[in-house]
Amino acid sequence: MTTDMDREGLGHSAVDAWLATVASGTEMGAAVLAMDWSATPLGAPSEWSVGLRGALGLCLSSRFPMMVLWGPELIGIYNDGLRTMLGTVKHPGGLGAPARTVWSEIWDTIGPLLAGVVTTGTSTWVENQPLVLERYGFPEECFFTYSYSPVFDDDASVGGVFVTATETTATVVAQRRLVCLAELSRTLLDAADPTEVCVAAANALAENPDDVIAADVYLRAGERLTLVSSNRRVTVSPASLDDLRQVTSTRLPKPIGDVPDGARPIAQIAIPLGQPGDGIEGVLVAALNPQRPLDPPFDEFLSLIASTITGALDNAYRQSNALGQYRHISDTLQASMLKPAVDLPTVAARYLPAVAGLAVGGDWYDVIDLDPGRRALVVGDCVGHGLTAATAMAHLRVAARTLLLESRDPAAAITALDTVAMSVEGAFCATILCAIFDTENRTLSYCRAGHPPALVISGGEPVWLDGATGLPLSVDPSAPRDNATYATHEGDMLIMYTDGLIERRNESLEAGFERLAAAGVALHHEPVQVAADGLLARLQPENTRDDVVVVVKRLTGTGRLPATAMP
Repeated sequence: MTTDMDREGLGHSAVDAWLATVASGTEMGAAVLAMDWSATPLGAPSEWSVGLRGALGLCLSSRFPMMVLWGPELIGIYNDGLRTMLGTVKHPGGLGAPARTVWSEIWDTIGPLLAGVVTTGTSTWVENQPLVLERYGFPEECFFTYSYSPVFDDDASVGGVFVTATETTATVVAQRRLVCLAELSRTLLDAADPTEVCVAAANALAENPDDVIAADVYLRAGERLTLVSSNRRVTVSPASLDDLRQVTSTRLPKPIGDVPDGARPIAQIAIPLGQPGDGIEGVLVAALNPQRPLDPPFDEFLSLIASTITGALDNAYRQSNALGQYRHISDTLQASMLKPAVDLPTVAARYLPAVAGLAVGGDWYDVIDLDPGRRALVVGDCVGHGLTAATAMAHLRVAARTLLLESRDPAAAITALDTVAMSVEGAFCATILCAIFDTENRTLSYCRAGHPPALVISGGEPVWLDGATGLPLSVDPSAPRDNATYATHEGDMLIMYTDGLIERRNESLEAGFERLAAAGVALHHEPVQVAADGLLARLQPENTRDDVVVVVKRLTGTGRLPATAMP
């Protein structure tokens, strides 16, 4: 540290003149001059050591982003170049404040580095380090290349740290977006029809999730927009039909639930795809990185994604139209996306597409109000995936709905479906579970055609509805189908599902049943919507290539049948 003689020899007036010289001509220099330093741990400038004054002179006179952190509390003084990195939250309050306070959200990262410089007297260098800063009122993903160097005091001890930094956020983000666009373009080259384009686009974006963290692709099929592919690992789309129609009508992007100001993130955005008129139309719904603002570069990136997908759709549409295939694709999508009643107060249904991305396939469900006192629930699974399975699924779903609305019981409906499945390509060996809940009699009647048993959580205990079993559809149409009945108990929760929820490679089905029972017991007090989402979150493997359906129904009534053994 400086001695009293050193300070007296320099004199207050000389220090003032020195500070006025090194601080002249810059915004931060003026702020340093105006600061009452005697109210900070650094004390008045006349008390500053030669080491601090030398570091500060270099900092304020440079255009490169620099900062001096001084003393045990690492009090900060920074120049104009570094001020822009502090945003509106950290400036001007960061001047003369302890580094731990100013950079509290990243202190776990930079604090040990600074301590190492002070302790060892050696410099550090970090390149393109990701840091999440709170500098504009939200957690912002940033990247920096910076160096921490020791500043030696007059007695040769380390009195502080000299920081040089450059923000590389724009460069890093631009590079990764170029990689994403290149991968998207490469993947779409081999897409032969519009549905393949949608699946390939969702998969390519899933491989590069830094900016678009999830994506849904809708195409116009007939008079409506249909979800064709998704890489989203939740099942509820953030976009309403009104949002989608507005995007196709105006041909302009639409934020979903947020109004952007160009300086803050938004959660979701819907972007038009394709060309109106004789071509193919659609919408991309993108869930965006919540730590990146929707600024002009982000807008341009999203526009390039949409343009790339549009070009591939147009090309695939021309090819499939020439082959007469597009009408089949459109008809299949319309039929497969029949909307059942879901997210009612006592019913929640979830469909999770396979990782392959196609939002239609062989797994399906339906919830049908038969009359004020009865509700039917159906879960089925056709062999295979993609449009062939979706076509078979659509036929079976419509047929099952029609049969149940004709007042057929579950066994009678499935018996009739045996005949239907014989005439539908891809429907052979499909499995189905059909149940009808009667609120007046407070009973659940059900029948199964090769399908996994439903699970009831009653009084906190698992009850497997493993009766009324039979072969999959059309395997033996002459075999009789029977109904089984379960007498419900107040608060019972019914879980119906497809086998993708429980099956794992190299694992017995018993383990899958046990896992489902444990999850059901843990969630049985939750609202049905929370329970349905919770079952998917707990049980769905990340890399499955099977579709998954889950239907959760809250049952009411009296009585209870004995629990059966594990199926």
